[in-house]
Amino acid sequence: MDPDSRPRGDQAAHANTAIWVLVGVSCAFLFVRLGCRHHFSKVWWDDGVLSLSWILLLVGGALISRIIALGSATDDSPDATKVYFFLLHNTSITMTTIATSWAKVAFAITLTRIARHKLQRAFLWFVIVTANLILVPGMLATWIPACVDPRSVYRPVRNICMDLPTLQYLGGSTIVYGGIIDILLALFPWLVLRNLLLDTREKIGLTVAMSLGALTGVVVIMRVIFQFVPGDNDFDFMVFMSIFNFLEPAVTIIAQAIPMFRVLLARQTKMSTIRLTSSPQSPHTPRTPRTGDLLMAKPSSLLESEVWDHGHDRHSRDRHSRDQGYYTAGQNRKYGWAGDNVV
Repeated sequence: MDPDSRPRGDQAAHANTAIWVLVGVSCAFLFVRLGCRHHFSKVWWDDGVLSLSWILLLVGGALISRIIALGSATDDSPDATKVYFFLLHNTSITMTTIATSWAKVAFAITLTRIARHKLQRAFLWFVIVTANLILVPGMLATWIPACVDPRSVYRPVRNICMDLPTLQYLGGSTIVYGGIIDILLALFPWLVLRNLLLDTREKIGLTVAMSLGALTGVVVIMRVIFQFVPGDNDFDFMVFMSIFNFLEPAVTIIAQAIPMFRVLLARQTKMSTIRLTSSPQSPHTPRTPRTGDLLMAKPSSLLESEVWDHGHDRHSRDRHSRDQGYYTAGQNRKYGWAGDNVV
């Protein structure tokens, strides 16, 4: 491209910086999540889907950087330049749209591990399926140009067009439904965990950590506003607005990794508690549970807590604990404690 066609001012540079900050930070959080899963539990399907979501985010960022590196198109640029711009830009939007949906799907898959009733699982699978189906109107709004768009002849799909309000509502439906999913999935952990036999502090901390995806609702509101507010929709502006396409999936990935920091903190606290409450003991002396051991004698996962909830009174729970036996300090270090294997 002609150097004179490069983006005016620092707008493109700011957009490129913001996009790669989002991609880089989300990568760091995802790395922590995968590391904790591998070390404390096991990598599962939700981790794979979330990783695919980040890879799509990476591809989308590379495409935007390619546009900026070659120079943003202008109305005076050659036709081939404008065609290439729209091809890269639309492909980047497609990558980020799918990444956003799959990040939500990953969280829904995570929640299937703690869903305790058929109705709850059915709801989660409904979210998983519809989160993928809602991509269809989003893709239509991305690739089909508006009939009033003077640049429609340069877009990859030139033979058909739709009314501008129709395209806005198609694109807006994908964004709004994604926000609804965020809210519903954020409320789901509260519904499941409120009746489990966990410490109140642990229960609140776990539910808050697993509900941070609701933060993306703010991003959804911003995207909807810019979807319908008219503006100078030139090439530089389209590049700059790509930031919001990356913001929602990046925040969703980060929110799903934050609970792992709770796990790291809990493990460190647990190790300190064991060191403070444990003392040397003769190998011939019968093992007597100490305070540190009792703290760790809770279920090692929310799925195991169903066994504890089966006894509805204190006496039955104590009897169950006596029959099952308490973990030793070494076993606690091996098996973990409540909540470690869920997030």
